[in-house]
Amino acid sequence: MIFVYRLLPAATALAVGILYYAQFENSLSYPWIAVLGTLAVMIAAWLMSRTRVSLVDMVEKMLPTFLLLGVLVFGMLLSEGELARWAIIVLAVLSSFLSLELLFLLSFTPSRYPVNGLSHVNIALVPFILWYTVSTSVGLIAFLHSSKWIYVALVTIVSVILFRTTGHPGATKEQNVVWMFIGGAVGLHVGLLSVMLPLSMAVQGAMACLIFCVVLRMRRYLYHPIPSKQQAWMEGLAALVLIITLITTSRWL
Repeated sequence: MIFVYRLLPAATALAVGILYYAQFENSLSYPWIAVLGTLAVMIAAWLMSRTRVSLVDMVEKMLPTFLLLGVLVFGMLLSEGELARWAIIVLAVLSSFLSLELLFLLSFTPSRYPVNGLSHVNIALVPFILWYTVSTSVGLIAFLHSSKWIYVALVTIVSVILFRTTGHPGATKEQNVVWMFIGGAVGLHVGLLSVMLPLSMAVQGAMACLIFCVVLRMRRYLYHPIPSKQQAWMEGLAALVLIITLITTSRWL
């Protein structure tokens, strides 16, 4: 039976790629074909982790991957051109395989599981989740004149989830609750800023990623081993330069 589980990450990732590709080829059935891919990853994660990892721990470790897959389905609405479509498919396949592979190691061979492996993957997924969430939402507001408040609420909810599921392993439950509220505040401000700034979809997404990741990085300085002050200044300066560059070089609409 373990042989079947061993093949499950690769088989599920392949199924995700096929289903996402099929969704692009059958736009009238949106979003149900792609949703099947997301459900396949959820089912595979549950099958591998049951009786080995608690359901709560599994959901907490895999939620960013589930969220990314859902956001990629959302991003299909405004994806134009082969490059944009293949970017979504490849990202969905890679994130599914990597997360499920690490979950397999955690469930069946813990000695081979990299320390905080899924936590590191979850942090790496944050920019992609934010970029597709914000850029697609801004595009829908511009093209469909959809409610701005729905978009702001969406970004806020996504931010709360990301701050909770990317918490430092050494954080207490009380600290995680505090960071969830901070995440909500950051998401609210990012959403409002994106609504007010007349910038393109891609730039809005990039701005959201930068602001959000700066706050996430600041959280890291509260836990040991604490990065050096020199590194902190270099990271802060780099983030400031990137934000100023985006604002000053982008075409305002």
